[in-house]
Amino acid sequence: MTDNNQSSNNHASSQFKIRFGKEIEIEECGFSFRPIRGFELEIDGSAYMYSEDGNIEVFLIGGVMENESSIAELNDRLAREFLENMDALELHEVGTATIQGITGFMNEIHFFNAEEEGSGNALICSPYLNQYFFMLGIASTNYWHAQGQNIYNQLLSKIHFHSHMTPGLSFDQSQEYPDLTIEVVNALSSDEDFSLTIEKEDITLLLAGRTQSPSDEIAITEIIFPGDQEIYRYSPHSGDFASEYFDQPLIGTDGEVCLILPCSAQKSLSQGQYRFSFATRSGTALEEVQTIIRSGRGLGMQKIDLNLWLASESEKFCDGAFIDQFESELTQALEHQLNPFDLTLGEIEHFLPAPDELGAFSKIHTTSDLADCSYMMAESFSNGRALNIGFVDQILLGVKDNLSEVSALSAGSPGMILVPASPHACILLAWSAFENDIDGFAKAIIQQLIKFCGIVTPEEKSPESQPLVLNQEIAWQLRRHPIFYPAG
Repeated sequence: MTDNNQSSNNHASSQFKIRFGKEIEIEECGFSFRPIRGFELEIDGSAYMYSEDGNIEVFLIGGVMENESSIAELNDRLAREFLENMDALELHEVGTATIQGITGFMNEIHFFNAEEEGSGNALICSPYLNQYFFMLGIASTNYWHAQGQNIYNQLLSKIHFHSHMTPGLSFDQSQEYPDLTIEVVNALSSDEDFSLTIEKEDITLLLAGRTQSPSDEIAITEIIFPGDQEIYRYSPHSGDFASEYFDQPLIGTDGEVCLILPCSAQKSLSQGQYRFSFATRSGTALEEVQTIIRSGRGLGMQKIDLNLWLASESEKFCDGAFIDQFESELTQALEHQLNPFDLTLGEIEHFLPAPDELGAFSKIHTTSDLADCSYMMAESFSNGRALNIGFVDQILLGVKDNLSEVSALSAGSPGMILVPASPHACILLAWSAFENDIDGFAKAIIQQLIKFCGIVTPEEKSPESQPLVLNQEIAWQLRRHPIFYPAG
């Protein structure tokens, strides 16, 4: 799968050049931009530009995402609000685009107004946790294809994001998730340690370090437990590695590395200060480090919510009655396997991608498509504390002539939750492998859930071992993972 729109850094080379003014920052919106010279400019909590001849209009805005909003829904809503006076309006999802290394989602716009036909683009992305950026451009259809789209694309390359809004998280996480503490630290230099304090009631730490570019490599180089106990050290330059907790270096090749502690039922978090060091292949500062700490005891029945992303081209998913029956049968099969271990299901949502997206996402090549699939899935649902499950037609590992097909996988081990910008935010299952085996579907989901939660199992150490089976030790760890929450 390839982006329908190439990286914004490449846009400016086509057709003609335009001139830009000095950079302007709109602090409350979390971005800065260079306005187009010769365009009228209005700034009032957003930026609105239009050419003197009125041929093209551009609108830019940023802000804090509301808890209940998915970024895809927000993209549609903002476009419709801006174009509410048009006589007729159509929005078409056309895939992803990259702006300053951040994957965004693009809508094509078609409208009619006073017998004039118009076209345009609307792009939205989430450069930081719970922060969005939106940019819309429109013109008459003839002008848009002749010059307008090129102007829009060149302006995209003049946008820079700022995280002024992120440290405070601008909404009350304690009310939404009373058992979670979520923090984000931005712009951590490569020679700067990240530290946090674990309190007595904290039971699980989920951490993600992210680079400025999604193509950069990032590694955790050192982990220090309370009492200055070094439990992990890795040198990307020499390859030297030593750890009593982990079997291999913690490396992310797609701009994010994730970690969960404790990583086995025999260990627990200790009260005190934890320190982490990172290194990027590029040598640049980290974009951010996000931590999710779950507090409490993890006793009693624990719930998990599911987001079902139905991206198979099977005709069955065109039938609402079939989807309802499938959800009901899958729920029963999962409950049958989870309930004996004090685990149960909470809310279940499903999402059907647009028909023009199915061709791109129904067959997933993990090397090139998995990160985009994870982004798209996370943006399709408003519930971030849930397991995103993608049902696709094929999952292919490897490259070119060395491809193999698998029936299920997790995008990360551990994966990440509560952030739309993670390439590790989902699990995938091949519909054809389990279409007539609902119990097999349930078993595969549980196996990938265990991997997604980063639980160290014999299966991970030895691919030839027996298939993974939920047991009391694994369930003990699952009940304490931040993706689960008390059922009471």
